[in-house]
Amino acid sequence: MNHKSDVSIPFGLYSKAPDLIESMPGLGKLKNACPKYIQRAEQAQVLARQFARDELYPRVLDIDAKCAKDPEYFDWELWEKANSLKLNIAPIPEKMGGLGWSALDNALMVEEFTSACMGCASNISFNTFGLLGAMVECRTDTVLKIIRMMVEAQRLKKPVFWSWAITEPSAGTDAEDGDAMTTMRPSSHAQRVAGGYRINGVKCFITNGGLANYVIATIPTDVACPKESMATFFIPSDSSGFSAGRVERKCGQKASQTAELFFKDVFVPDENVWEPPGRGLRHTREILSITRGFIGIGGLGIARGAVERGLRYACEKKIHDHRLIDETWVQMAFADMIKDIMTVRLAGINFAIALDTYHVWKMFDTLPVKAGLELLPEKLLLSRSLEGLASKKFLRSIGNRFKNRLVSDGLIEKFVYYGSIVKVAGTDLAVRITSAVPDLLGLESMSHKYGIEKSFRDAKVTQIYEGTNQANRIDIFNHFLNPGDQAIDDRRPHQRIQ
Repeated sequence: MNHKSDVSIPFGLYSKAPDLIESMPGLGKLKNACPKYIQRAEQAQVLARQFARDELYPRVLDIDAKCAKDPEYFDWELWEKANSLKLNIAPIPEKMGGLGWSALDNALMVEEFTSACMGCASNISFNTFGLLGAMVECRTDTVLKIIRMMVEAQRLKKPVFWSWAITEPSAGTDAEDGDAMTTMRPSSHAQRVAGGYRINGVKCFITNGGLANYVIATIPTDVACPKESMATFFIPSDSSGFSAGRVERKCGQKASQTAELFFKDVFVPDENVWEPPGRGLRHTREILSITRGFIGIGGLGIARGAVERGLRYACEKKIHDHRLIDETWVQMAFADMIKDIMTVRLAGINFAIALDTYHVWKMFDTLPVKAGLELLPEKLLLSRSLEGLASKKFLRSIGNRFKNRLVSDGLIEKFVYYGSIVKVAGTDLAVRITSAVPDLLGLESMSHKYGIEKSFRDAKVTQIYEGTNQANRIDIFNHFLNPGDQAIDDRRPHQRIQ
């Protein structure tokens, strides 16, 4: 089917952009009060939708087919196009070489990209784990170093990939929950040695595992007490003793490479211990408090893409003397899907705005950070001399202390709750709609050339990674019963959107 020639369906990638206010009219009030915030989100949506429509969508089926034959296939031309637009470093402040995109901007990008292909979206938008992990750890010199590395690589057109290694053969979602960790049996272990740690063991089902230049790994120092001894390590993939296994053959999301990681006496110096033993679970929970919601938005995108493909098929499919889409029962079925998509979309947008308002993203808008970005020239901000100054004992920890005052343990657990709601809603929606569309349209629609069956294959794993939806539901229920004492502070308006 010639997707580009069909302009009769103003839905998804081929609808007009921006449509943020049309989707959520209540944002009109926010746009009046904080025009720059919403205007930039609209600009981000326009760019992301155009890229997804013109670059991703036309090639995703070909990529899927090539990856089915060779799991290690990677479309480097597509990556270079994304890199040239800085889409892989979008959250980095403009003054430091990025796009300065907010959580809302990034959420809109994720929705557009995943509507075309979740696997390709992972290769671009999900490759910000390095910056996210550094912001969560937030030692001043580490954050500056990670940003410099990512910006320099982007300018040199050099790929830099990150992976976040939690899952193990005998412990998957257990590593994301304090209660479950009391009974987990880790297959990785970090032993204290002079100047750092020696790591041994295996991680599995790691996104970007075969591509990663750097790994953020959560590993206990005492396998009998993983919760009390879990630590977070920053590990370059060229470290002696580190290796990646074969790239997994998967049902869906084939464009995103997943692999085992092996550690054999890998030495990690103290400077690369991002969280000491006992603090690793907090680091994990803080990252999850952000990423779970984005996985839900990814599920939303998959659902939207399946409906878009289904609508186009129904417009072109003739039955008797009319199109399939002209049948009222078909229109009602699609209306139900669109209703559910719009409902989850509002939840995702709300979550992203909340991240900008209360979570780690607001650090970019605090007075010290804004002043530094405004006063210091880019050359100095990205210099090794500034990193060296920031590595001094007093200055190194000042960012961590400052961030922890803004983002408390209680706030993290609230956002685990908020993010889990979006994650479960979005990924369950993806599985439900990608199943309903072919049920509605019939067996012929499941031909690979229409892309509907690809959406179906891509959807299921979103219910499993970033914590299974069962574990997410436990977090939702536990927080609902025990909301804690940390209240959302609405007395201090967010500086970014003023």
